[in-house]
Amino acid sequence: MRPRGENGASRGGRPGRVFAVVSLLDSLGTGLYLAGGTVYFVQGVGLSPAQLGLGLALAGGAGFLATVPVGLLADRCGARPVLIGLQLWLAAAFTALAFVRGPLSFAAVCCLMTMAERSAPPMIQAVVADLMRGDEQVGAMARIRTVRNVGYALGALLATPLMAVHELWAFRAMLLGNAASYVVAALLLRTVAVPRRAAGPAAAARRTWLPRGLGDRRFLAVTALNGVLVLHQTMLNVGLPLWVVRHTSAPVAAIPLLFALNTALVIGLQIRFSRGAREEGQSRRSLRWAAWLLAATGLLLALSAGPGRAGALVLLVLAVGTLTAGELWQSIAGWALPVDHAPEGRRAEYLSVFNLGVTVQAVLGPVAVTAVVGLGPAGWLLLTAVFTGAALLTAPVLRALERPRPLPAVVAPRLQRRGEST
Repeated sequence: MRPRGENGASRGGRPGRVFAVVSLLDSLGTGLYLAGGTVYFVQGVGLSPAQLGLGLALAGGAGFLATVPVGLLADRCGARPVLIGLQLWLAAAFTALAFVRGPLSFAAVCCLMTMAERSAPPMIQAVVADLMRGDEQVGAMARIRTVRNVGYALGALLATPLMAVHELWAFRAMLLGNAASYVVAALLLRTVAVPRRAAGPAAAARRTWLPRGLGDRRFLAVTALNGVLVLHQTMLNVGLPLWVVRHTSAPVAAIPLLFALNTALVIGLQIRFSRGAREEGQSRRSLRWAAWLLAATGLLLALSAGPGRAGALVLLVLAVGTLTAGELWQSIAGWALPVDHAPEGRRAEYLSVFNLGVTVQAVLGPVAVTAVVGLGPAGWLLLTAVFTGAALLTAPVLRALERPRPLPAVVAPRLQRRGEST
């Protein structure tokens, strides 16, 4: 996965295989959890829907608060050891989750679990960026995402016989299986050697415990823009099923087929879309294309409320196609932008800050999308207008981000004295 010559590795070498296996294990366990977790918490633990929702909401807030501190820790201690620690943290959390007894213990364990879950994706990206550069880095993230989608599908299939048993031990087995996958992932990550890079004076000055990324207004603007586009996740997982059931003539049986179409397109096209992703200006184009495609998705969904069964199905299939293409382009831009524009020595922090947009969307997105569905076709047209605005803002926001940053006040005098001494 790295250019030949850096630590003797080459594209598709051992680090690439390790990350592929880690991603597959992680997503297999997560697929098991997503398929049966809600049923277990309601029927096995005895939580009410309100208690479940409150616990998940508290967990989302905890995940938001933990992300940037974990990024700061990674810049001080290294992204790989922090990522290994997060895998073990998740293993412990899922083990505890299998034995919770009420709403308080559920909320506490769920908060600990979500803190690690939300912190892990930027750490994965930081480790990949430590191992490779350019097209290699984006290609590696594309392969990881492809493998993860395969794992989610397989995990859901593996959960089917356990769900059919409908016994408490079967639900616990799913959670403990997920915990075991994180232990194996941590052991595999220990075998990946990350090259040490000497830190220059700018990196040394920036490597503090203060989250300066939260004060970088240009970077925060791109983070917010990306957070709006990540709404495609909730559009698919929440908006599409509700829309099909409440506002279209399409059969309910079409919903899993539309999900399968999205998964198949992501698996088949993610790597192809990532080729040439690091060409000059490609990140800007990727983000803009994502916004326009998501705007088209909103328009197609609005139109799907009108025709009969066949017409609605055609429009829904087209909407899933444009949504998936927007998802693919947004992912590519999201992998390249924070790595390209993070200051030296603060990559993990900036990746964590960038991930805050994803976390905010995960918390607020379901509320926004359910409101959109409640408004009927007008709601999707309103969301189309939001994505259109995002598309128009992409160029000026990214041009501002691409302007050179001034040197930190601590570093500039040092560089000036160094120039005078020579």
